[in-house]
Amino acid sequence: MFYLVKVLIGRAVASLDRPFDYYTLDSTIRQGMRVLVSFGHSSKTVGFVLVDPTPIEQDIEEYQKENNRKLAQILEKVDQNPLLSSSLLELAKKMARFYSTDLIRVLDCFLPPSLKPKDSALEKSQGRFVDYVKRTAEDIKEALGRNEEKLLEEIERLPEGKKRSQITARKALSTLLEKGYLEVVQVPVSHIPELVARGLSDFSLTESQTKCYQEILSSDKNVILLQGVTGSGKTEIYMKLAKKELEEGKGVLILIPEIALTDQTSSRFYAFFKDTIAILNSSLSDSRRYEEYQRIASGECKIVLGTRSAIFAPVSNLGLIIIDEEHSPSYKQDKAPYYDAITVAKMRLEQEHAKLVLGSATPRIIDKARAVKGVYQDVLLTTRYAKNQEREIKLIDMNESGVLKPEKSALISTELFSEIEKTISRKEQAMVLINRRGYAPMFLCRSCHKTAVCPNCNIPLNYHKRENELRCHHCGYKIHAGDYVCSCGGKDFLSLGYGTERIYEDLMAFFPTAKVLRLDSDITGNERRHQILEDFSLGEADVLVGTQVIAKGHDFPNVTLAAMLDADSSLRIPSYLANEECFDLISQFVGRAGRGEKKGRVLIQTYCPKNEVISLAAKQDYENFFAKEMEERRLSQYPPYVFLTLLVVKGMDQGETEEASARLRDMLLEEVGKRRINIYGPSSPYIPYINGRYYRNILLKYKSQDECIELLSCLKTFRLANRNVEVLVDVDPGTEGI
Repeated sequence: MFYLVKVLIGRAVASLDRPFDYYTLDSTIRQGMRVLVSFGHSSKTVGFVLVDPTPIEQDIEEYQKENNRKLAQILEKVDQNPLLSSSLLELAKKMARFYSTDLIRVLDCFLPPSLKPKDSALEKSQGRFVDYVKRTAEDIKEALGRNEEKLLEEIERLPEGKKRSQITARKALSTLLEKGYLEVVQVPVSHIPELVARGLSDFSLTESQTKCYQEILSSDKNVILLQGVTGSGKTEIYMKLAKKELEEGKGVLILIPEIALTDQTSSRFYAFFKDTIAILNSSLSDSRRYEEYQRIASGECKIVLGTRSAIFAPVSNLGLIIIDEEHSPSYKQDKAPYYDAITVAKMRLEQEHAKLVLGSATPRIIDKARAVKGVYQDVLLTTRYAKNQEREIKLIDMNESGVLKPEKSALISTELFSEIEKTISRKEQAMVLINRRGYAPMFLCRSCHKTAVCPNCNIPLNYHKRENELRCHHCGYKIHAGDYVCSCGGKDFLSLGYGTERIYEDLMAFFPTAKVLRLDSDITGNERRHQILEDFSLGEADVLVGTQVIAKGHDFPNVTLAAMLDADSSLRIPSYLANEECFDLISQFVGRAGRGEKKGRVLIQTYCPKNEVISLAAKQDYENFFAKEMEERRLSQYPPYVFLTLLVVKGMDQGETEEASARLRDMLLEEVGKRRINIYGPSSPYIPYINGRYYRNILLKYKSQDECIELLSCLKTFRLANRNVEVLVDVDPGTEGI
């Protein structure tokens, strides 16, 4: 007797996106485990068991002879227990079909680094262990030396034993180990830091919060859109909902958009739920992610708080998924597979019979449309939690003469300087947002007036003054500014434009006695980002300058001034989502001011003060913006009136990439048949050349997702026939994709 095993090879190659048959005599191998197999020229590679092995009541030689096939034997199993439950494995298969991608790429998203189905994962840390010396149960039947007796007595007083590294009596230790009176045990060292409880361990909901809470509980819909104005107390509702699920023995997933929000949010949840909460995000070390994953999988933690990838957490008996700030584009994966955490959450609902709560002050247009149509339950929270609800908002027209004083700053208006000065003098705090990192977005040669460009992407390099570097924000290329030489031979450059670094410098120069902090993605290290937010929260800084990361979810009661620079910059993005993202960013940031007892003031600097998107966002008038945007999308046929999928063809050779994209279009046109799918392209994307690769786009518009999935089933054939190019499938593409 032997077992027939279906194994997926751990490589993202089109020809390997199918199970291969192996055999084993090991009856303990199960679906969801990793195994080592021989494959091709590799004597040992990682594979993933897709289904429980099939027992065959035959000798392996007899079976092979009878079926005229040769099976290789599984070399060994890597895991003692399955890494994924059957429901999570089914979810992975559903995702692979929906996103028209290799299953192994999807499985890679589900697991922490040391458990991924790839060869390199075997070298990743699964936690650190320390050797402890403990007393055994052996009776002492002989006389011991003085040093042996002393060491034995010392260890007997320590129930958990003593670290081997702390024992100096090496000879005595060796003797006692040899005689069997002591033993060495490995104890795992936790990488999980103690969370600090901040917030009330218990609290009561307001009347409006209670109404929303009851609506969510009583809803017969499995997706609920909780639309609450900024500062209305959505988090308190989340906590009460999670508590109820926990009392019923169910698990809860809570997603937040940014890593920078993890510490503040986790501290509030820890105050309420203590040790039953686990944290998952990409900033954690490999060891920490492994430990948190194991705590969740074992059932020790029933509540998981994390960013996008936490949607795959192995929470058992899942009862509730909460996605806060659901409008955030960060829930969309920016590399293959291009999954959307909200879409994946809805897939999990179908298998685990849970509820999904989407929370936002400015919901995605597609989600609000579904709520209006009755597909989702629409729950409104219109009352702010804080007693003070006053907020003064002003648009500053940057086109007017005299609005700037160049000797101070070429971007910060004189009115804003004045307001910051008043705010600091009152011992209050200010937040300044400019959605561009670095010091300057352009580095111009003074000799020939050419802009310094990335050699890999042919787009302008951003200047970062602190490190005196030029960086490409697309491929990661960087060079010391002093080493850069223009094509004309020039070495004298002028930095143009503004980023967070330059705004920070301007404010430091004008307010030398004030403490100014900066927060953007160039601030590396989770601890450093946490410390910046912690210092600002405790009032140890006067001004916080940052990118969009400071606009989301933060609750700083002493912030009375919120200022946004170049507010219309996102309107310049060539995407149907530009209006929505501009509205979201402004209206979310407006809500950062006046969250405490004092009146808030908001200044929005713009070159388009009459633009309706900006004026509606300043007033946080979501309903009118929604109606306006829905009409525009109806006329131009964009979501929610249609679905979109973007096919991206990329290759090393420009001509080959263009020819392959044309062949792909022709294949799709031939296969489309009677399916109601419009095919546009191939066309050149906004940035056609990145990191040495050329790109071409084909856009699909359609009404039926099933029809599109059927059409894209031909992609595997195309990929096998066109190995010199790569085809990426981006379902529901975000701003960067279109």
